[in-house]
Amino acid sequence: MEQENLTATIEVAQSAEQVFHAITDVTKWWSKDFVGNSLKLNDEFIIHHPNQHYSKQKLVEVIPYKKIVWLVTESNLNWIKGNKDEWTNTRMIFEISSKGDNTLLHFTHEGLVPEKECYPMCSKGWNMIIKNWLFHFITTGIPSPEIAKAADIRNQLLKDMNYHRTILVNASPAEAMKKISQINHWWKHDFIGNAERQQDRFTVPFNELNGEKSFVDFVVSEIVPNEKVVWKVTNCNLPWFKDKTEWNNTEVVFEISPADDKATIDFTHVGLVPGVECYEACERGWDGHVTNSLVRFINEGKGIPQ
Repeated sequence: MEQENLTATIEVAQSAEQVFHAITDVTKWWSKDFVGNSLKLNDEFIIHHPNQHYSKQKLVEVIPYKKIVWLVTESNLNWIKGNKDEWTNTRMIFEISSKGDNTLLHFTHEGLVPEKECYPMCSKGWNMIIKNWLFHFITTGIPSPEIAKAADIRNQLLKDMNYHRTILVNASPAEAMKKISQINHWWKHDFIGNAERQQDRFTVPFNELNGEKSFVDFVVSEIVPNEKVVWKVTNCNLPWFKDKTEWNNTEVVFEISPADDKATIDFTHVGLVPGVECYEACERGWDGHVTNSLVRFINEGKGIPQ
């Protein structure tokens, strides 16, 4: 339905002509990672943020000072788990109209609806880009200084979407990292393998369901001593869900930093976002394992592994 499409509206004192020309100057308000042209009918351009976003837009309708429509002909949203070309065949519509002495710009990303996996992130992104960056460029004539921080902002938005918790423990970063690797003491007592060194592999088994085994296989894909450890899921079988491999290629990240005589651990499950089938159950699980059992193990030497 039309009302489900993502929309954003801004009102400015500038003329319709000024608003129209500002929209066509894409590098001044969306992204400097731009290749192509965005001025006239049938122009094409690409926005490419490596390892995060790729989209190719074609100008399919241009009515000077009134309307511009971009059709997304190709897309690849690396950060979502499912259909990475969710933007393909969607349209970005800019409609310009007057309101008294002011000008209204109504933006619609047609086809970007709440059912799409990317919607929560894209909604935050477009609202920031249209209501902040484009508004700033139209009203001041210069790009928003926030554009220079675009990569950091995108990374933070992605982090905000993923399951994330911060815990404070009574240990040094080195002690905390060592205890994180001792999975049998805080997550699963019967885990198999090793998690102490980069490229170590291990398996976390779960209960069977109707005779079907459940498990998650990990590789320790990154270690920065006393600062960071990343576990990447290489295979899994979660028979309680329709998509039994929902954790595949997700990452479990521990970022550790000193806090006086303690340590802060930022725990993120990258890829575990609202909307995936297992989110609520996995959220409860991680809350128990990380904010309770891991904290107890680090602070008291005794966790409550399953």
